[in-house]
Amino acid sequence: MSKTVILADKTELTSLEVSGATQYIQGSNRDALTFIFPASEGMETLDAAFSPDNCETIAIRDGSEEYTHSGYTVRGGLAKAPVLVTPETADAPAVYEDRITVTMGQRTYVETLLAQMGGESIEKADLDAAYKEGVNSYE
Repeated sequence: MSKTVILADKTELTSLEVSGATQYIQGSNRDALTFIFPASEGMETLDAAFSPDNCETIAIRDGSEEYTHSGYTVRGGLAKAPVLVTPETADAPAVYEDRITVTMGQRTYVETLLAQMGGESIEKADLDAAYKEGVNSYE
């Protein structure tokens, strides 16, 4: 059954499936939401729609139920691949259809705090250097 995905900018998309799991994305284990769309949605359209600002809040409507998720702003993947829709039988070959999968990971606590401090971008190398300096200062 399809689900309606409503992004922060009020963009509504129809997803074939939505699932959640913990995934390793950009150096951290994160809660992640994976959305599966028909190929007709278009890679460019979904790439633009699932921007960090648009994913600050994501509502998923499944019939009369609606669930809201916050902070899923880290892109874990955007891919187009064929998916088996109908298995092969003695009378007919297997049927495959292209699907587009978008995975968005939730910000970590530290990333949320940094965003609240003004959204300044801090490179991972800078954070690693600051950590090593802090660890080495207790010699």
